[in-house]
Amino acid sequence: MKKLGIYIHIPFCKRKCNYCDFYSVNWNYESENKYIDAVINEIKNYKDTLDDKYIVDTIYFGGGTPTIINPDNLRRIIENLSCIFEIDKDSEISMEANPNTLTEENLKEYKKIGINRLSIGIQSLNDDILHKIGRIHNSLEALEAIDRAKQFGFENINADVMFNIPGQTTMDIEDTLNKIIEKNVKHISFYSLKLEKGTPMYVMEKDNKIIMPDEDEEREMYYAGRLVMEKNNLFQYEISNFAAKGYECRHNLKYWNQEEYIGIGPSAHSFLNSIRYSNPSDLKLYIKNGETNTFERKIQEVLSEKDLIFEYIMLRLRLTEGLNTVDFKNKFSVDFYEAYQKQIDYLMKNKLLECSKEFVKLTHFGMDISNCVFQEFMV
Repeated sequence: MKKLGIYIHIPFCKRKCNYCDFYSVNWNYESENKYIDAVINEIKNYKDTLDDKYIVDTIYFGGGTPTIINPDNLRRIIENLSCIFEIDKDSEISMEANPNTLTEENLKEYKKIGINRLSIGIQSLNDDILHKIGRIHNSLEALEAIDRAKQFGFENINADVMFNIPGQTTMDIEDTLNKIIEKNVKHISFYSLKLEKGTPMYVMEKDNKIIMPDEDEEREMYYAGRLVMEKNNLFQYEISNFAAKGYECRHNLKYWNQEEYIGIGPSAHSFLNSIRYSNPSDLKLYIKNGETNTFERKIQEVLSEKDLIFEYIMLRLRLTEGLNTVDFKNKFSVDFYEAYQKQIDYLMKNKLLECSKEFVKLTHFGMDISNCVFQEFMV
């Protein structure tokens, strides 16, 4: 059977962070309950769309703030998924969380309903930085959240850490990572702040109220963070992700391996049968569609064979292990070295790519300018 991932977008927050452009709205009880009913109806809507060839091996609750909703409603979602899909008994069930929503009571319930991986949005352990970016927790609450989660049996924990923040230093980065690693966290997502249009920080930067680090400072933070994690046996397996062996995020690997997944909830995206489509970023419309069972999904693109090949190359090269040329030939009936010898020679000459008999992968320098490398394969 083919493996399938399921992403569930929970679009509620207590307060939107200053840098965030993910779709979210303010939470209230009424909206939550209507949203849950719509989610269950969308899950049921897939019953006649998918045949029995799929087995679900990853489920990911993202947001927004998934931990803001009642654990009983999370249970209802998982129970309805189990009624419609075959769920692998060893499936990875992840949930994003804000530190101050991980109460003892909630953690007990999450464990009971089968959630086995937490992704905690820490971002920084510098309280001034947290205030600047609009987070609603402080550094002590973040560290206590990790302790509580481990106390209730959660060993598979990711910490989100952000760099390239105005006013941040390499010492901030090193201090944050070291304190998190001391808690024996198995996975860290380490990503650079990019200001997206429409966010408060984007406006502040345009109005010269904040100054973003320059490119050299941004790279210095990245190198410093990468070195801390490498020294502590958190291995880089993707451009922005580091993990202890065996703790790589299985759901996110689906994206980078070009595997199929469906998205449930407003603004959620799906990839199925070489088609990318998405739900509208509108909670009211989503709830209305749930009431009438007429879910509107916008087709983003129908990928041709050429599109699939380029995307596969781009996604696989994001991974530290790179692209397996044998898998590539089995998937597309194309010899990678024959098809891209010119590009390979150019990129190797410029120390952006390294090759072995079966693998092609980015060098550290190649990872730094990965988008430039990817463009070379747009033929």
